[in-house]
Amino acid sequence: MKKPKSTAKFTSQTVPNSAVAKPAVTNLPISVQTAPVQIETAQIEPVQIEPVQIEPVQIEPVQTGPASPVTVHSGPVMTAPDAPATEPRPKPKASQRIAVVSHSHPSISKGGAEIAAYTLFHGLRRLGYDAVFIGACQQSQRGKIELGPNEYALYYDPHIYDHFYHLASGEVGIQLMTLIRELDIDLLNFHHFFNMGLAAFKEAAQEASVVFTIHEFLSICHNHGQMITRPAQILCSASSPNACGACFPEYSSQQFALRKQNFLDSLTLADAFVSPSHFLADRFVAWGLERDRMNVIENGLMHLHPPHLASHAENHIWKFGFFGQINPFKGVDIILQACELISKKPDLAAGIRILIHGNLIGQSDSFVKKFEDALEAYDFLSYLGAYNNSSVNSLMENCDYILMPSRWWENSPVVIQEAYAVKRPLICTGIGGMAEKVINNVSGLHFAFNDPADLMAVIEKGASASVHSALVNGIPAVLTADDMAREYLNVFKHIGASVAAAETDAVPAE
Repeated sequence: MKKPKSTAKFTSQTVPNSAVAKPAVTNLPISVQTAPVQIETAQIEPVQIEPVQIEPVQIEPVQTGPASPVTVHSGPVMTAPDAPATEPRPKPKASQRIAVVSHSHPSISKGGAEIAAYTLFHGLRRLGYDAVFIGACQQSQRGKIELGPNEYALYYDPHIYDHFYHLASGEVGIQLMTLIRELDIDLLNFHHFFNMGLAAFKEAAQEASVVFTIHEFLSICHNHGQMITRPAQILCSASSPNACGACFPEYSSQQFALRKQNFLDSLTLADAFVSPSHFLADRFVAWGLERDRMNVIENGLMHLHPPHLASHAENHIWKFGFFGQINPFKGVDIILQACELISKKPDLAAGIRILIHGNLIGQSDSFVKKFEDALEAYDFLSYLGAYNNSSVNSLMENCDYILMPSRWWENSPVVIQEAYAVKRPLICTGIGGMAEKVINNVSGLHFAFNDPADLMAVIEKGASASVHSALVNGIPAVLTADDMAREYLNVFKHIGASVAAAETDAVPAE
């Protein structure tokens, strides 16, 4: 049974760096043996009742096999201790503790969802709220994860995970519930269910209030959440058991119907939903989530600094930079095809540079060969390798435009916010979340889906000082981590707890 909504407030306060684990209360069933009571009824006299002797019942713990330990940054391995059955339930707290939960930790994986979750966690802490971060980590990567203050990990085995129904080992749920109870969590903000599984999500939703932040379409689409058909690679607008079965004939339409129902049964246990884009929110409402519980909040950025705006001389060499994962969905091959067309226009080729930033690891041999051949063939194309998030600002400032030729809908990719933070307009595919976040001819330029010729034409249009200056002036402001946290707190206060406004002079918790 889900615990009652607390009337406590999320208050701004100074929180110590190391959260102190609080013992969980375990309500144990007790069998009581009572002596039979003999009541004399022949005489009308007061009934004498002998006192009943109650023997304490010893309950042996059930042996279920070794459980995966829960690692805590600032203390020893935590387990759920058996509290005495007579221990009273804790009184309502003056403030509530928030846990931001991610399917990974940024020290292990720097995907958009992980970064957004981590940014929110730091924003809440900076405002003085009692927040912790919980990240999932593969058991084989225990030695690589870097946990900071108020950060915790739960470990999973990737070999024990069903990627169709998204079910994980029961040990993951045990770890998560242990953390919730030991840390006395009142509200969980999940930024994914992946790696932890839907069963753990459902258990958590029965224990505390839950806000679920949606970052992509994995619940709707089994094709890596891309909403692209296979093998034709056509954009998909809506899922259905029959349509999904056509993409994945190894599964029946009945299995896809069951998959959707399992997702809806799990996710609708959340008290509220957050999407970083209206496009994604609308798709999920059409799929089955309640619009009344849906909120749209843009992702913030952890660190912002004043951008460097370069002047453009008449003979300026225009630089167009790609940043992100180099895979078929991100459209780097569209850039390569556009390069072939650009090479046939000598004046354009002489006045531009295209800079590719990202990791080639894991790409097919045929793609790597095509990529290397293009680098050798075109002097204006360069590959600058992988990059760290800490250096993305300076790398982007070395460019005039940021390229986003994605072949899938996207949602609210962090690259857009990073580009806006340094006042760099984008050239992107005019679909989905990209079209929503990058307004054509205002803060960037659109080109037609999967069309290298149109990409070349837009690059040529952008290589103009007047066009570039107008687009820079149209770039919107970017949310900070603190701004993002304030927006989330407005959601938290509407799901059963009154959230106090943060003090303007709140002492940062970090």
